Amino acid sequence: MHNTDLEHNLELTRLCQDILASNDRIYFVSTVNRNGKSTESKFRNDRIIKNMTLQEIEMLYMQRVLQSFLNKEFDDVLGSLDFITVQRETLLEFIFPFSDGIVLVIADLDVISRYLAKTISFLIRDFEFRLKDSLYA
Repeated sequence: MHNTDLEHNLELTRLCQDILASNDRIYFVSTVNRNGKSTESKFRNDRIIKNMTLQEIEMLYMQRVLQSFLNKEFDDVLGSLDFITVQRETLLEFIFPFSDGIVLVIADLDVISRYLAKTISFLIRDFEFRLKDSLYA
């Protein structure tokens, strides 16, 4: 592993930790690459994921990546995609596109979704800035 790969992985870990720390109602954060594979995950409460098989988790990741990329097809016409929110009976999912793929966040229903999304978007932009800054350093 190259030093830049190690630094990148540390930054992904930091991103997930920062998102998880931003709100105590966030249960789960995962970065997922363009191939639908999780590159980093952090849990506060793994009750959602532990009830799923490995195949179901892989399908969830792949579906979320595809959903994000299909939505980005309309960026030129409708404006760039900031995030996708999926509200379920028991939780909220947030899908944020970023340079490596997506960030998937699972949170409690009682969060203020717009505020939380803006907070997470800021953390992702900060990650992207640090990443770009380290490439040119």
